[in-house]
Amino acid sequence: MPVVRPAIAWLKAAPVTDPIDARHAPAIQFLLLFMMVTLPLNWAYHLFLVRTPVRPDMVVDLGVDVMVWTTALLCVRLIRQGRLRRAVQWFVTAMLVALAIMYLSIGLTRQMLDQTYPVLTIVLGGLILGRRSLWTIYALIVLMMWGGGIVDVVHLTARNYPRPWLGAANAPSMSMSYFVITLVLDRCVWAMRAALEEARKSGAELLSANAALRAEMQARERAQEMTLYAHRMETVGRLSGGIAHDVNHLVAIVEGAAERSHAVDEPRELRALIRDIGSAATRARELVRRLTAFARRGGDMPESFDATQAIDDIRPVLRQIFPAAVTLDVDASAASMVWMDRSHFDLALINVATNARDAMGASGRFVVHVGHRRRGDIMGVSVTLTDSGPGMTEAILRRACEPFFTTKAPGKGTGLGLAMVKDMLVRNGGDLAIRSAPGAGTTVELWLPERVEDRPLATVRVMVVESDDARRDAMSTALEDMGCIVVAVAGTGEASTILEHIADDLDLILASDTPEGTGHLVVIAPRRDVAADAAARMAINAFRSPGRPAAA
Repeated sequence: MPVVRPAIAWLKAAPVTDPIDARHAPAIQFLLLFMMVTLPLNWAYHLFLVRTPVRPDMVVDLGVDVMVWTTALLCVRLIRQGRLRRAVQWFVTAMLVALAIMYLSIGLTRQMLDQTYPVLTIVLGGLILGRRSLWTIYALIVLMMWGGGIVDVVHLTARNYPRPWLGAANAPSMSMSYFVITLVLDRCVWAMRAALEEARKSGAELLSANAALRAEMQARERAQEMTLYAHRMETVGRLSGGIAHDVNHLVAIVEGAAERSHAVDEPRELRALIRDIGSAATRARELVRRLTAFARRGGDMPESFDATQAIDDIRPVLRQIFPAAVTLDVDASAASMVWMDRSHFDLALINVATNARDAMGASGRFVVHVGHRRRGDIMGVSVTLTDSGPGMTEAILRRACEPFFTTKAPGKGTGLGLAMVKDMLVRNGGDLAIRSAPGAGTTVELWLPERVEDRPLATVRVMVVESDDARRDAMSTALEDMGCIVVAVAGTGEASTILEHIADDLDLILASDTPEGTGHLVVIAPRRDVAADAAARMAINAFRSPGRPAAA
């Protein structure tokens, strides 16, 4: 029916805060409205249709019903204001006053045919006002019944009725009946309130446990971050010697080219020397970039990169991890694009290689292989790292990725290496698998979903927001040389105006003129893919200078 749903919604809309009272509010409102409708109809029926003669007791009854009707109207208004308990208190009080008037004016016998008011008073008092009020209401009603019985005896004695106590004799049985009703209602209310209290207590305990769990998770994340940073710093320390050797070699190339330039007059030879110097400088910058990537602390900066190229880049680092008698073989040729923080990928390789070195000792063979393997419907890049060490038992293999599990001597390992590697892979949609047996070595597989380049760089649309003219020109030129479509502005005000018209068409927003004045390059990428990532890396390289990092 079209009227029923809006009516129910109106009854439920009373702003009552207590959850149990809020459930009772619609029913109590309906009851009050029902009484406000039926009381006038009942009197209209008796006075105008049946034409019942007006007696003194009917005048009393009419006055009582008018009082109850007026109180019901007031109580509906109070409930609509959210004051359900106050409304019930007023209504119960009016009902008790009405019962007192009826029992003490017309006696118990005449009231026995209409028990609506006593039952309604007890039910409302028990459900809303609580157990103490319930039993108080019961005691008052019993007293009124006995008072009504006394009124019957007085009236019948005055009329010389042969058995004037006949009506009063019903008071004990009615008192017992109402006692049973009150007792059952009391038990129900007690059980309901106890269940609610238990639920509230359980809810509070659950919230407390949830807060403690959240704090523990945050603490574990911080601890994991610190451990990851410590691993990076440990790697930096371990690789410093080898990197220093590489840097010295590059410096020697630069110095040699500079010395030879004094003895060369031919422009062609000078250009060759300049190319050597530039090449050495580029290699030195890349070497330093990799070293600082290991030591960088902060959130993930995932990007698209070629896993094969990354392994080729880090191959000299892996070589330095192993003793000279350990053979390092790398089988990686086909391009294998993945999505991950590049420094995390490098760190994963170094973690596994370090474990392999500790397992093999002074000699052995370590093989890195890159291939493609499908998992379900997803094609992925599989990097397998195999050592010729003693292998692991099944019991150790099951626990190899558990945090803080290690077979190394105290102080030699934290037990977090493989656990962190697996976590880094899983966060990027990948996984880690280990195959090993005693005497058969160990193979660790790093699996990541393959990232497919789906559009040319020329379709990438970039907005550059940079207040420094030189930096803005450098980034714009670098991006345009790649074929990107560039919109360059000097400040956020101008950028906001332009964004109102072209925001949906942009692939990248590169902004350093931020209100916070952080001096970082903020990279906003609404649509991240290989092309957009390549453009972002190009812009970051053009932007970077000492003390001015980039943040994605």
